[in-house]
Amino acid sequence: MHDGVVIPAAVLLSHHEQLERLRTGCPEALPVSTVVGDPCIDQLRASAPLRAAYRKAFGVRPDQRLVVASSTWGQHSLLGHAEADSLRRILAELPADEFRVVAAIHPNAWYAHGAWQVHRWLADLLDNGLILPAPETEAWKAALVAADHLVGDHGSVTLYGVSLGVPALLGSFSDDTTAPGSPLEQLGKLIPRLSSWEGVLPQLHRAETEQLADPALAELGGQVTSVPGESAARLRTLFYRHLGLAEPDRPAATRIVPVPVLPEVRSTLVPAMMAATEHGPGLRIRRYPARLQRSRRDHLGQDTRLVADHADPDAGLRRSADVLLVPADRIDPSAEPSWEEWGRGVPGCALIAVEQADGGCLALFPDGRRLAAAWQQRPAWADFGVAAVVLHDHVYGTAPAATTSHTVEVTAGPGQPAGLLLVRRC
Repeated sequence: MHDGVVIPAAVLLSHHEQLERLRTGCPEALPVSTVVGDPCIDQLRASAPLRAAYRKAFGVRPDQRLVVASSTWGQHSLLGHAEADSLRRILAELPADEFRVVAAIHPNAWYAHGAWQVHRWLADLLDNGLILPAPETEAWKAALVAADHLVGDHGSVTLYGVSLGVPALLGSFSDDTTAPGSPLEQLGKLIPRLSSWEGVLPQLHRAETEQLADPALAELGGQVTSVPGESAARLRTLFYRHLGLAEPDRPAATRIVPVPVLPEVRSTLVPAMMAATEHGPGLRIRRYPARLQRSRRDHLGQDTRLVADHADPDAGLRRSADVLLVPADRIDPSAEPSWEEWGRGVPGCALIAVEQADGGCLALFPDGRRLAAAWQQRPAWADFGVAAVVLHDHVYGTAPAATTSHTVEVTAGPGQPAGLLLVRRC
């Protein structure tokens, strides 16, 4: 309103409940108000058949799960909240072989601070597997359709995710900026906050178990639009009426979210990893980015090793690593690898692993022993770094070491295919 006159030619609403709120807040605008639905949620739902294509574009294997971390803009957003370090925790605590993480950041945050600054703030996370789509693309929509989990805030993306049935947690939430009685206010009451006193992984699992059949969340998701699938037709009718033109003969259709073409989808495996092993029917190995770990390490467990690249520029990591990795392209094929060649200046190292052609490794020990590991059955997540951890466990672990050649079943977490590794003396 200005000087008692309604300014807009039309006020567009996504749900009929907004008419009642408008009737209370600005009844003069009711005559120009129209419920047209929500074109974004219509587009997201129409794009559901492309879920597998989106996951492939983000580098998500069939045995992996995708977490979308969504941040609106402002100091109370997921990224802006001074007391929250949610994005770093997600990358640090989720096993790298089992999860991929996409950050969906509101364009207002990008354009307020600049792309250089956003990349500078998130540089260490990007180096450790974070996927960060550019703000001018629709990649965040593709990520939301592809998501298995969502960690959000009071932004609309969180509500869209709930409407799609994605289990969600709130990494931050501003109760003061949500309208009373609105769906976002209900979102803040129904979605649990990400706790700093419990690991991220069990909270994601609990959200998935409790939310997928929650009738209150299903009802909340229905409040995004009261005319699902109709926004394209309603908007076009409105626009052409205001233009004084006849609508085209063809039906108005919702546009599918394009499959994103990302300039670089980095591997989740980084030069320095914390490798935690657990004994059971086989050997389970979970890997976590070493540089993101801080004082709290409950998710790692007690039987954890530091695995680093032999050429890592961080000398501290090299000197304190339990296992050092030497890729095949650094080896002189005419020379026999030896501890004397690679083991100098690394007092903390107990094993040097030289990559072999089949993805296995040759393990060199300070006392001159040599073991070899070759994959008999190699899943996508298995590499020579995993083989090196198996050999380290074989020699230094709590399980009795076999004295002859034997096969070890290796897994990387629930739902992941097992690998078979043949361990033998050289």
